[in-house]
Amino acid sequence: MNEKKRIHILETAMVLFNQNGFDSTPTSKIAKKAKISVGTLFNYFPTKSELIQAIYVEVKIHSRKTFLIHLKDNASEHDNLQSMWKAVINWGVDNPEEFKYLEMFSSSPYINQFKNEKTLETYQKFRESILEALSPTSICNEYPKYLLMYIDNALHAATRYIINNQHIHNVDHFINQSFDLIWHGFVKK
Repeated sequence: MNEKKRIHILETAMVLFNQNGFDSTPTSKIAKKAKISVGTLFNYFPTKSELIQAIYVEVKIHSRKTFLIHLKDNASEHDNLQSMWKAVINWGVDNPEEFKYLEMFSSSPYINQFKNEKTLETYQKFRESILEALSPTSICNEYPKYLLMYIDNALHAATRYIINNQHIHNVDHFINQSFDLIWHGFVKK
């Protein structure tokens, strides 16, 4: 199979899914927009569900590669976590279509097929580091899944805010301030 054509189909489908949602985007519309036949689409992705999942895997692979490139090893726990925070948000800001797709996919039933997959481990180091920085009396020690949900939502909120608000004069400052909001709420005092 032609890898260039496969990527073109994935990118076309991602944009259409982002615009219309999974259920409102027929494969015929994807094929037409990609300038291929429906048969060709199904040769690459036998079902719409497989296409949706393939996009997710590609986005996670791309985000992980980019995330790891932007990470910096720092001396302090604070600086390491802040570096991770910045890398995740900057990836989302630099790749808004992929970010939007991840948000949609993560709140869809399709995510259930990936609950225990390695694909979800992209930010595991970040999550583990945050858990280690918690105060022993924190609610998040008792309910660590809540912390992970909270962190994910805060990352998404900061990224979405930057993408949707072009008036931010100093994006790096905004990212640092959004990290400080999390840091001061969870770390040992």
